[in-house]
Formats: sequence, C-alpha cells, structure tokens
Amino acid sequence: MSKQQVKLFWPFVKGVKAELIWIGEPFRKNNKMMIYAYFHARGRTEKLMMDWGSLPCLAIQHFYTDGVITTSFPPQGVREVDITIYPNIVKYYEKPWNIRGSTDRATSRSFVFPSNGKNIILPVIEVLRSILAPNGFFLYRLFESNSFPQFFTEIYQTNKMHLSFSSQYEKKYTKTPFVYQLAWLLTNSDLRQMFENVSFTWLQEQVLKFEWSFTKPLTLTARVKETRHSRTVLQIVNVKNKHIPYEHLSLSHPEIQEREKSEEAKKTTYRKLNKRADEDGFILDEQLDGATDDFDLVQMNQLKHEYTTVPKIERVKGNPTKQRTTEDENTKKYYINNDSIRSTADSGGHQLGRGLEHQMLNEIQAQGELQDFINVLKVMEQFPEVKMIRAFTDTLPEGLGERRFTKLSDNFTKRQYVIAEVMVWNGQSFNIIEVQRENRSLSMLILTSPIIQDWKSIINQLLVNLVNDSGTWSRKSLENIETKEVNVTKSKHSSKGVFHRAEALFNKLIK
Repeated sequence: MSKQQVKLFWPFVKGVKAELIWIGEPFRKNNKMMIYAYFHARGRTEKLMMDWGSLPCLAIQHFYTDGVITTSFPPQGVREVDITIYPNIVKYYEKPWNIRGSTDRATSRSFVFPSNGKNIILPVIEVLRSILAPNGFFLYRLFESNSFPQFFTEIYQTNKMHLSFSSQYEKKYTKTPFVYQLAWLLTNSDLRQMFENVSFTWLQEQVLKFEWSFTKPLTLTARVKETRHSRTVLQIVNVKNKHIPYEHLSLSHPEIQEREKSEEAKKTTYRKLNKRADEDGFILDEQLDGATDDFDLVQMNQLKHEYTTVPKIERVKGNPTKQRTTEDENTKKYYINNDSIRSTADSGGHQLGRGLEHQMLNEIQAQGELQDFINVLKVMEQFPEVKMIRAFTDTLPEGLGERRFTKLSDNFTKRQYVIAEVMVWNGQSFNIIEVQRENRSLSMLILTSPIIQDWKSIINQLLVNLVNDSGTWSRKSLENIETKEVNVTKSKHSSKGVFHRAEALFNKLIK
C-alpha cells in the first residue's frame, strides 16, 4: 500500500510542477475540518480545498506534479541540517502575509530561535504536523477539548503503563509507531500541555497557535532554506531524542482478540467488482464525509522518530472469536465498486456524522437479556410506522481506574451493551442504549435530537459516565447531555411478553 499514489483533482496542465506556497488556517465545513492549500505554477495561483487530514503530505515550498501528493520535490538549494531547540530561547512570532497571486489575507505564525549563529524560523504548522500531531488521530484531536477519555483510559503503575482503547479508537493506530507517539505525548507533561492548549485556544479564538513549552532540548533533522542570517524550516524529516519514561506498555482493544478457526461458513462476504483502483492509486475527494482508506499508511511523509529507549509492548487479547474462512449457500454476498475515490477526513471524530457502525438486526449476536432486547427490536421492526432498525454491540469502556461495573458478577466477563438506531417513516430517528444489567434496575435510555449528528461521542461519554458512576445514569450526566440539545428519556423494563414490550417501547419513542 505504501507505493500507491494519492492524488488531488488537479487544476494544472499535466506534467507541470506546481509549488505549494501556503497552507491556510483550518476551518469547519459540513461537520468536517478543512484547509486551503495554495499552489503556484506558470504565474497562476490555485486555491484547493482539502481535508485537514491531508496535512501530512503537504510540505511548504515543495513541488507537486499531476496532483500526486504522495510525492513531492524540494526546491533547489535546500539543505538537511540537525537543529537542537533548547527551552526558554524560543519566541512565538506572527505577522501579516501576502499569498503570491492571491488576494486572500493570511497571517504567518512561526517560532524563532538562535542556532549556530543564525535565526531559525520554524512555522507553527510544521510543529503541529511533525511533532505534536504526526498522524490523523492527533490532527483531529487538536480541535477537541479533553476528548482522550472517549478513546482510551490510562492506568499507570511502577515502570508500567496500560492503555485500554475503546471501539472508537481505530485499530490501525495500535500499530507500534502510533502507540509510541501516543505514549510519548501522554507521559511527558510539557508536551501534553502544549497539545491540550492548542484545542483550548482553537475553541476560544478559532486560531491554531500555542507557546513553546518544552522543558527539555529537542533535536530535529530538517530541510531548510538558508540566507545569510536565517534558516527557514520547510520540512522536518526526523524528530530525535524522544523519551518515554516507562519500560513496559500494555494495551487492549476490542478488535485485538484471539481468533479460533471455525468450520462454520461466513454469514457475509464482500467482493470487489474491479481492481483498477488498487493499481492506479487513489483520488482524494473532500466531499466524502469520512476516511475511506488507511491514509496514514500511504502518506508520502517519510518522517522518522527516534527514541532514547522504548517500552516493550504487550497486546492483551480479548475473548476468542471465530474466524470463518468458508462460504456456503447461506452466505450473503455483497459486491462493491472498488473505485479510486478516497478521503482523508477523520474516521474517528468528525466522520461520526455518517452514523455508528450498525448492523442489521439478524446479524447481531448477543446473549441473555441483550438478546431479549434484540428480539423486541425485531418485533418492533415489523410495525408499519418503522422504516428501519439497525444496531451494534460492544463492551463497556473501562472508565477511570478500577471499576467493578465494567465486568459481570464473575469479575471476569466484560459487561456489554447494545446501541439501536430506530428510524420511523416521518423522518425521526432515535438511539436506544441497552446495557447488560444482570439483575440491576438500570433503565434503557432513548436519545433523539433534531440537530445532533455526532452521536458516537455523545453515547460514549454517557457510557464512560455510567461506568464512573458505578452503573447508574446519574442526573448530572444526563443533564450534561441535554445541554447539547439532546432529548433523553428513560424506559423501564417489563417482564411481560416480547410483543407487549415492543409496543410499549415504540409508544415511548413516538410520545
């Protein structure tokens, strides 16, 4: 995959090299974070709108051809040099900037500091994309305040840290390089504070800026453009002497499981109608809502990270799952058009507007009271007023510290929940949360809103609060959700038959 090209819809003549002369401030459009990139060629400047997640491929003053952003060419006269940045000598500097060939207004934001007799000019955007946020997960978290608990919980012991990831954290980010970068940020308080200050300033001012707060020297290898008195950093290619103060790091993720081969046939299978896209590469389309490919794994940025020492990683596997390799006449076959259109939009945060990862009801596997809930939904799905019901199941997030409610009474089995999305013919939709109760009197929650699209983060926050509040829907937690223009209704359980319960639940929805 690393050899595949990633392209933009390109406004220049084929074969012409266009220089990236400016990267604009990020802005929100249709629940997505976007940027404008300005390319200049043959006396003409073109402003291209791109997903914020494309930033790792953008190197200022580098040249691009035919819209391929996975390959760039540095300008003549560029040198690669090692630069050590010492704390307390770095100053933030900004000034108005004229974009060549454009009437758009801009502000240049940089860090300036002395090194080997010259002033180093280090653009803020380069610090963000190469040091603080070198992959898509971090790039999109820059705009969110205190969002890490939605994706993982941290447990620290003597010389060991454990990260328990929720289903919202994409499994691809559990690869070793991403885990080391995350551990480096989490375990260095100065770095973490810098990262969190970015989101605070953004939410207040809609501007990406922050102070240089590193407390230890940081060494970089960078491509620089040099004059008599200064060096301007165009691209950081290596970040050195990074330190993680733990020798052991364990992690768990819902998708990291033991797989046992099964003779049972697959329930569904997906087949591609063509393979041309895999051969020719991908075209980026900013109109798509969320990431449609592992873009972090195909980006051209050859950024390296060097650590003084790295912890040994242990991946804690969950309960065994069946790995089905055969098909039979009952296997449902889905044929997909493997076109070459892709997006680099966030698949962990802002992609949530596309909905949660639901399945049809007959694809859900559950046990006990959760299966009873699925059976109620199956009956309700037959009501003429109901357009469609989809659902998915997962285990509860860990919460903060050791929380008993995350496991059943055997103190081993993880407690599960089901999220059901019910759509009725008048256009309304509802999200229902049912948690494995095991003799507890815990009501179902019904959520609806005329404006909310980001249901995944809201639901996850409710579940984290449920765990932290020892298995109760606390008033504070529900009131906090209601301030976001979400209507919350509790629905008690009934011991009557499945048809009566389906009717009662539906009446609760339309009421």
